[in-house]
Amino acid sequence: MRIFILLLCLLASALVQAGELEQAYQKEFAYLVAEKKALAQRLTTLRQSQKHQLDQVALDIDALQKVFLEKQNQTDRLNRQVVEASRGVDYAENDDLLLDTTLSQAQESLGKLDKKLDESVAQDRRLASAFAQATDVIVLDGQVLSTQGRYFLADGEAVDGQVINVGRVAKYGVSPQGSGILAPAGNGQFSIWDSSTRAIAEQLAEHLYPQVISIFLFDNVEKGIEKKDEKSFADEVNAGGLVGEVIIVLGLVGLLLVSLRIVMLMRAGSNIHKIARKVNEKIASGDIDAALHVCSQNVSAASKVIAATLRNLKRDRDHIEDIISESILHESSYIDRFGAAILVIAAISPLLGLLGTVTGMISTFDIITEFGTGDPKMLSSGISEALLTTKFGLVVAIPLLLIGNLLSSWARQIKNDLEQAALHMINTHKK
Repeated sequence: MRIFILLLCLLASALVQAGELEQAYQKEFAYLVAEKKALAQRLTTLRQSQKHQLDQVALDIDALQKVFLEKQNQTDRLNRQVVEASRGVDYAENDDLLLDTTLSQAQESLGKLDKKLDESVAQDRRLASAFAQATDVIVLDGQVLSTQGRYFLADGEAVDGQVINVGRVAKYGVSPQGSGILAPAGNGQFSIWDSSTRAIAEQLAEHLYPQVISIFLFDNVEKGIEKKDEKSFADEVNAGGLVGEVIIVLGLVGLLLVSLRIVMLMRAGSNIHKIARKVNEKIASGDIDAALHVCSQNVSAASKVIAATLRNLKRDRDHIEDIISESILHESSYIDRFGAAILVIAAISPLLGLLGTVTGMISTFDIITEFGTGDPKMLSSGISEALLTTKFGLVVAIPLLLIGNLLSSWARQIKNDLEQAALHMINTHKK
């Protein structure tokens, strides 16, 4: 019974506690719901505030971007202005430099004409003065003016006379002692270049202008011009030295051999077909002695070969052909005479020219070693020898090589004609 009561008490106490727990839970739940609503409202407020701040920040960023673009554009404009200003400064400096250079060149050019620029005036006025004076010079350059002056004759004698100026590029001198075209003699002096133009100078002095005139153009009167005589063949041979003389001698020998060979080939190859035709006519009539008489009247190689054939016409064909070959070989020494010598001269002439080139260059380097390269005239002898010997070697070799081969072909043709004539006689009259 006590246990039951105790259980009832415990059950009643548990029920009481359960009710208090439920009531406490409900209170807690209500508190939490209220907190949730407060947090949700606060979150909404924060979101709205954040959105407002973001919108404001976006507006600020846009405003800053606009300001940045404006500043950047302004910077670009300033940079362009700086570049243009720098370019303008460069142009100004270049213009100043160009102006100074132009004025310096004008001062130098006008100074040669005894004209000066006033250094005390501004640059623009000096430039205008330079152009004005240059224009006057150009006008004078297009005129023919006559003045009194002094010049030198061809023998070096100084004379006073009338000097006709064709602008600043040509002059004529007229005086009783001598007249003609004038050429610079150095240091502003002039001398007669060609006395054969006396008539032209006198006509110009009388203001008569022929349709065709001789003229000597020059551009510098400070440097004298020497009249150079044309080199003769003897001068070139002397400049070529010993090797050049040897080449010339070989060339003359080769020319002589060519002339002799031409004469010999003409004699050897003359009237081959004519003699063969006459001999065939005599043989056809049965008169061998008359045919031999026809051959004896000529001294050519054809008559000798045909005569040897006639003397052995009654022998066997093989024996006759051997005699013909022997006769042609005997005449070959005459027909081929001087042919090899001509070709040898043609072959060694370029080698001698090369030898002269080597000796000339050695001579040039010896002069350079002893005197240096200050005076080019001292080197001209060795260079002339080097070049002229090569020239002589080629001049001798090329014609001799060409003519020698042509004459060799001519000799072979004569031999073929001799053999053909002899064989034709055998084929016609040998039974």
